[in-house]
Amino acid sequence: MGSGEGEVEERIVAYRLTFSGRAVREVGEAHEWYEAQSRGLGLEYEAALELQVRRLEQAPLLYQEIVPGVHRTLLPRFPYAVFFIVKGDLVHILA
Repeated sequence: MGSGEGEVEERIVAYRLTFSGRAVREVGEAHEWYEAQSRGLGLEYEAALELQVRRLEQAPLLYQEIVPGVHRTLLPRFPYAVFFIVKGDLVHILA
């Protein structure tokens, strides 16, 4: 199936993820803060983050581009956003 000779449709099944040092630090800080507020809340925050990260692996370009090249997704239940860039099959989480 294709409309032209030699035409190749590239389809990425799952994107690779990388995290900046800043993103890793911020996740740890948020986890600690939520745990200090209520035992187990830090784990709930991490579960919400993991859910969004899994979604990013499948279709990162569905999320809003807030400035050229930088996308954002919001976490359910928690007032946090994940900012990321997409280069080929790589999603790099900035913060």
